[in-house]
Amino acid sequence: MEKENHFEELYDRVHKTACCRFFAHDRLKNHHNASLWTITFFSMGLIFVPLIQTFGLETRFSSNYTNFIQVVLAIVILVISVLLNMTNFSVRADRMHQCGMVLNAFARKVHRHINEKSDANFYDGLVAEYDAVLQRFENHSPMDYLFAKNHLTSSYQNSWYFPLYIRARYALQFFPYLFLLGLEGSWFYMLVTK
Repeated sequence: MEKENHFEELYDRVHKTACCRFFAHDRLKNHHNASLWTITFFSMGLIFVPLIQTFGLETRFSSNYTNFIQVVLAIVILVISVLLNMTNFSVRADRMHQCGMVLNAFARKVHRHINEKSDANFYDGLVAEYDAVLQRFENHSPMDYLFAKNHLTSSYQNSWYFPLYIRARYALQFFPYLFLLGLEGSWFYMLVTK
């Protein structure tokens, strides 16, 4: 939205960007937690299978097949651990939060000058400072922008189905975790039931 006052326009951009960064923080933290829970449940599965064999409980599958599944569980844990290490969700989430905090402080600085008659050089200095902040940090994803767009109803006019659409898109990001956990759960259910 184009505003007549350049300071007000800059404040609006900073405010929207900060909102996106906070949503990015939440999204990345949720990915981190989902990854850790997936690793935890697969690790529990690795412990559970030998206990079944140790106590001589009857299972639906042969010993060789059960051992094969143990290897598969170990591989899944390894792959998820490597991906978790590569994506660095927790560190990235903390950086997004830090960026949001810096942008909030900067927004307060810009807001003080909305009604003042500051010169163009001062405005250009603020824009350069804003650009410097953005360049120090990773950018947010389009998903984070959509959440901010849904949240900032005073700035955006969204259709009635927009909140449902972004929540569905958000949930799809976590489908791989749910799929893996569902696969493990169904295998264990089949293992212990006759």
